[in-house]
Amino acid sequence: MAANYWESSQFQRFLLTRYELAEAEAMHAAQMTRQELRIGKRLRARQEINAAAHVYFKRFYINNTFYDIDPYLMAATCVFLACKSGECPQHTKYVLSEAKAVFAEVSQDIRFPYDAADIAECESYLLEEMKFYLVLHHPYQALIDINQQAGLQKASLQAAWSIINDSYRTDMALVYPPHVIAVAALFLSRVVDQGGQPDAEAQQWYADLNVDITDVLQVVGELLAVYEVWKGYTEDKMPNTVSRYIADIAATA
Repeated sequence: MAANYWESSQFQRFLLTRYELAEAEAMHAAQMTRQELRIGKRLRARQEINAAAHVYFKRFYINNTFYDIDPYLMAATCVFLACKSGECPQHTKYVLSEAKAVFAEVSQDIRFPYDAADIAECESYLLEEMKFYLVLHHPYQALIDINQQAGLQKASLQAAWSIINDSYRTDMALVYPPHVIAVAALFLSRVVDQGGQPDAEAQQWYADLNVDITDVLQVVGELLAVYEVWKGYTEDKMPNTVSRYIADIAATA
């Protein structure tokens, strides 16, 4: 697979090394939430829009903390901005109402006393943090491009698409180019569905890709580790976990 537009120097400057990401998170005590995904689902937004909201949220909290802007307000703002940049704009009041409904479902203790003016102000901070560069390239497009060449079976394509969805619940989009994540998802999809390819043919297909297999295997390993963690994960514990995390930071400040 030849180098594509998502490998351009303009895109590459937004990628971080694992060391840079860990350093930024340690400095700013950034934790990521998944509430923007739930808001996006209630708005019936396309998966690419939900993915964009995830990345906007994570980019903002690389250099900022929960003390700077309430993460629940930021989550709603990221969805609002992602809908606009994805040419599927939603009215501010609609985003606010769906955000309030989502947070109420998660926990009755979550306060969301915001209005349209708060969304507008938060959006300006978000845009400034991202230097007004809203263009994102997702693994979904890379997967579609690969499928045009490989003619994957439907089961393999669906499995890979679902694995890419899962990757946005991690920080992989900040570290790896989208085509690497797409190839890793295809690699893992063969565990779920053999893809109709004999092993020898599949090995040759991967060998012909112009992708650093070391990076691909790194992503595969990280995804497998995430799936292992999720075996004991429950969503209803997250608000209390975040609250304790913030309280610990306040106690040591």
